[in-house]
Amino acid sequence: MWRAPLRVFCALVLAAGAAAGVPGPGGAAAAAERGPRDVSPEYFYASLHPKTARPSSDVLSLAFDHDGPEQPARLTVDVTGIEGVATIPAGADGCKPRKPVFVCSTRLNSRQELRVKPAPGARPGDSGVLRYTLETPGLPTVKGSLTVIAGRPELRVNTAGRVGPKAVGEVFDAPILIRNIGDVPARGVEVYLEGNGDLAPTVRHSNCRYADGGSVALCRLPDAEIAPGKTVRVSPTQRLKTGGDALDARLTYGAWAYRAGLYRGLPPGGSTRGTAPPLTLTEDPGNGAGATFTTTLDELADMEVPVRNTADLQAFGAWVRGDVGTEHRIRIGFRNNGPAEPHTADVRAVFTVPPGAKVVKAPYDPELEEEMFDQECLTKDGGRHYACTRHGQVGKDNFFEFTLRIVDKDDRPGSVAVSMAPYKHADNTPAKDPKSGNDKAPVQLRATGSAPDTASAAPPADGSGPGPMVWVSCAGAVSVAGAALLVIRRRRGSGG
Repeated sequence: MWRAPLRVFCALVLAAGAAAGVPGPGGAAAAAERGPRDVSPEYFYASLHPKTARPSSDVLSLAFDHDGPEQPARLTVDVTGIEGVATIPAGADGCKPRKPVFVCSTRLNSRQELRVKPAPGARPGDSGVLRYTLETPGLPTVKGSLTVIAGRPELRVNTAGRVGPKAVGEVFDAPILIRNIGDVPARGVEVYLEGNGDLAPTVRHSNCRYADGGSVALCRLPDAEIAPGKTVRVSPTQRLKTGGDALDARLTYGAWAYRAGLYRGLPPGGSTRGTAPPLTLTEDPGNGAGATFTTTLDELADMEVPVRNTADLQAFGAWVRGDVGTEHRIRIGFRNNGPAEPHTADVRAVFTVPPGAKVVKAPYDPELEEEMFDQECLTKDGGRHYACTRHGQVGKDNFFEFTLRIVDKDDRPGSVAVSMAPYKHADNTPAKDPKSGNDKAPVQLRATGSAPDTASAAPPADGSGPGPMVWVSCAGAVSVAGAALLVIRRRRGSGG
């Protein structure tokens, strides 16, 4: 099952490609194990529209891996083969490009960056071969080459938006369209899928790797080709199943041409290749008519999937007993008993301080609030009420520690009231609470002449002692002051 929002931007994972049957970067990869290995790209696209291209899209990196210690090397570059296709006007330190051959001072285990521009008069699809030689004293010489192509494939995916509510365990289709708006064909395509919330693919394809315990799948189609202006469909259509704790699930997806300047890799950790027939691309009969598409090269699309589910929120209160003037440490909080775990909302616990007590220590700093630092707890009325928010992971006890001073012999209780707190701007999926009677719990105060008793009704960390005190009240009861303390914040990956 795919879980937890997790978008990972990293270098192309070569191991993933190899395991999926996709050849790695070209060059002299078969060099001796102890010698330098060319890990430069097989080809490079020189954008014909540099003013609208991504800032780093004109940077070509010639890279060489080496198992031994770092040491200086000499890189000779021959630009004769790209005449009329592209030019190299500049390079990184130690490199002064010129025609027809130039030399760069570099080091093993590093990259030599060159700026590549389309040549005047170059047309889409024009190509040439850039050749280079790496020489290192005492090590084998490495000769390599790559193809430079005028123009660039630019892939866009359809935007799905928000689909109709699904039931827990429901299976549904997630169609993905890919359009090439670039000037040259995309030869070789990567499809990136990320589950945000609880969505499980019903089929795992053999040309995809699925992150172990994570949210990302990377599918590689080395033989796929998308001509300029054409729209294709990922086939078979992806089918997803909602999980038992899903509430506001999401599928995030994108597609990129090989070597087009953008890669997304699997997160750290293991991954597993699927066993079902591979994903393919088939021509869309309507060429994407009626669909809307992403607008930038590196843009991902989201399919938001609200799920009809419930979440039982339980409030934890406390007991305080002692003489007037004594101080007592308490813990108040909540637990989400599930089954739903929201990803576009936190759980808010509103603590109303007993009238006979005053908070002298709290997980709140007014100076940090003035500086707009994020804090779990906030107060807007001088400390009579605190609104504390935290992610409501299913089954986890969440506590906030306060120190109270008994200031008056007033036994009226305070309270803790819990509810969902949607992220700002989030299209939140509400979860029904099947047991709203435990959404509020008392903070009892007994001001007596006996010795102070600082025991809290919140369960100890080791699970011993009395259970959490629960105040059974009218369904959904929340104090007026608590309702006025709506604190909507966002600390996680979506909708901020």
